[in-house]
Amino acid sequence: MSIQQLYNTADMSISTLQFPELLFVEDQLQIVLSKADGLIQQTCVSLLQSGGKRIRPLLTLYSGMCFSPLNPLMIQAAVAAELIHMASLIHDDVIDESATRRGKPTVNSLHGDHAAILTGDYLFAEAFNILSTHQLLNCMKYLVEAIQAMCDGEVNQAGEQFSILVGTQHYFNRIAKKTGILLGACCQAGAILGGADSNDLALMRDYGLNIGYAYQITDDILDISGDTESLGKPVGADLINGNITLPILYLLDDPIYGNWLAKIMQTRKISRQDLQSIKEALISSGCIEQAYATAAQCICKAKACLDEIPGGLYQSTLMNLPDSILQRTK
Repeated sequence: MSIQQLYNTADMSISTLQFPELLFVEDQLQIVLSKADGLIQQTCVSLLQSGGKRIRPLLTLYSGMCFSPLNPLMIQAAVAAELIHMASLIHDDVIDESATRRGKPTVNSLHGDHAAILTGDYLFAEAFNILSTHQLLNCMKYLVEAIQAMCDGEVNQAGEQFSILVGTQHYFNRIAKKTGILLGACCQAGAILGGADSNDLALMRDYGLNIGYAYQITDDILDISGDTESLGKPVGADLINGNITLPILYLLDDPIYGNWLAKIMQTRKISRQDLQSIKEALISSGCIEQAYATAAQCICKAKACLDEIPGGLYQSTLMNLPDSILQRTK
């Protein structure tokens, strides 16, 4: 499929209309995934066509272009980053027993856990094939650390289901591992390919990390306050699975609702009626607004990291990008 055909594809992420450099990533993703055979090719191409925000390749490309013009290695690193993200989503769906994602059936619901896990493994392998073929060893280092962190974060989360002892700092450590470190790695990967020095690399990492915090907090809010049609998955899945998120932490600290919520969590079973009651309590207590305020603070920290980064179109784009996080509906 050519870049122009991708541009005309109805299921293509709208991000490519706003950020045309992503068209090169889409083209390369199509080439890479079309090389697979049989069921793996079917599942990979289906996942690609289901869309996605392409935040990780966008951060990779634009972080690099803050320091030098776009080059082929930035594109390859961006493709590898998106493949890693796609693989992690497939594995997450198996762990969470998710039936839908982005409004479509998950790989595991269509083909079973075995096929889903192998598809995720294939995507990881393709990502490292790209990184090694193009000798992107520095990028590989950042992305490997991110994968290790994601695995650690998922294991920790599974061991803390329904635990009311999870604190705010522990929550931030977990979402750094689940989301923030990979976004930081994408920024570092692009920046190092653009010739950034060690100080700039640290700033770009912190920029991505704080975007990750804001993104995950917003995601946790939407899991409770969003709607199934917009999210493309059932509302309340995190809470039903016992995953303690920031709005829930704030509600546990609330003098009116805290003890009530703790007793529900200790039953280790959240009914649909419980879910509705908790949603109402989160709204009336102001905990949803408190969580949004915390996400906004993370966005401010992310923007501050860019103050020392060379100005220009791409730095300006990265400066404005976080604002869209708080307006997310899916």
